[in-house]
Order: sequence, then structure tokens, then C-alpha cells
Amino acid sequence: MKKAYINLAITLLVVGLMVAGIVYLMNNSLFTVNWFETNYLNRVFAYQATTLVMSFVLILITGLQTRFQSIRLLNITRIDGEVMPEPWLGITKNNKDTWKKGGLTVAIIITVVTAVVIYFQVYRRGVIQSLSLVNFLVIVLFALTNSFVEEVTFRHTFASIVEYHDLNPYISKALSAVIFGGVHYFGTPGKIPGVIMAAFIGWFLSKSIHETKGFFWAWLIHFLQDVVIMTALFLTSV
Repeated sequence: MKKAYINLAITLLVVGLMVAGIVYLMNNSLFTVNWFETNYLNRVFAYQATTLVMSFVLILITGLQTRFQSIRLLNITRIDGEVMPEPWLGITKNNKDTWKKGGLTVAIIITVVTAVVIYFQVYRRGVIQSLSLVNFLVIVLFALTNSFVEEVTFRHTFASIVEYHDLNPYISKALSAVIFGGVHYFGTPGKIPGVIMAAFIGWFLSKSIHETKGFFWAWLIHFLQDVVIMTALFLTSV
């Protein structure tokens, strides 16, 4: 048990360093490119390329901590599993579902809520440019990498340690909710609504990894949110 909490402490430190790196890179690119039509896409490319490399380092560190059993939680073919009761969400033993049946419904609901919040926080600034198909496909690619990086950082790390040491899943759910929610105070969506939304999503996506023993729903749901958010930021940025 002592080793488990040492590993958990190491993971907290590593994730903290990763978060610090993410915050720094949001405003300070390590390199620049001029391959895309807008400054926004050029900046995002530099950010995504750098953080993607950092996420692979994080995967390696987590793998070393868990004798690489953590790699199994990156499986995207495991889409099913029993949704454990959460009475405060109305999920009880009598009406609980499976991830295969309910995952897509939850993904749509969360995405719609995100779109509404983004409308009030971002779109109301005013759309200043149009969106071509090519640029939208670039945004989709960036949303795919960004969601992967953040799921590795905020979910896979803690879930892997908890699963490896057979700890209570609520540990990783709580850590994911608190840290992911906290950093979104300064993110998009931001402020208190952003914190609440991100904390819930962080908790819920951690739950999906534990209950499916896979990465599919966490990555998919996060990806859909990022498509909405990054499209809005593109339309309102130069």
C-alpha cells in the first residue's frame, strides 16, 4: 500500500509539471510555422505538436510505474461495460445501463451543453472570419490530438495507478475532477461555469475508463467538446 501512495504522489508531481508545461505553451510556442491561413491555426499546430510529444513521455512514465499494464487502458476497442450506480445522477441498480448503449447519448448531451456555454462565452464576441472545409478538417485533427493529450494527462495517469494498485476508483475520479476543473477557470469554457462543467466531465470520463477498462468513450466525448470549442475559437480569432 505504501508503494501505491508513493506512485500516486509521483503521478501528482508529473501531472503538475505537465499542467505547468501546458499553461506555459499556451502563451509561448517553442517554434513557429506559417503553414496555415490564420495565426490561430499556426499557433495551435505548434502547441499540439509539442504537447503530443510530452504526452508520450507521460505515457512512458506511467508505464514504468505500472510495469506497462497502463497501456491496456489506452485500448479504444473496449467500448462496453456496466455503468455503476450513481444515485446522485439518477443511476441506480434498477435503471443502470451499459456504456455501449448509453455512451453515445451522454456524449451528445454533454456536447450540446458545451455548445450552449460556448455560445454565451465565445460566439457572442462576434464571428470575424468564415470557416472553410479545409480549415474545419484541420480543426478536427487538432481536436483529436488535444483531446488525446488531455485525456492522457488528466485521466489515464490517475486511472492507471488506481487500477494497478487496486485502489478505490473514486481517488482518480476526484483527482481528475479537481485538477481538470481547476485549470479550466482560465480556459474555454472558463470562469465558474467552466470549472463546474470541466469538473463533471473530468469525473465522468474517469468513470468511463475504470468501467470499460478502455480509452474510447473518454477520448470520443472529449474530442467532440474540443471540436465545438476550437471551431468557436477559430471563428472569433485572427
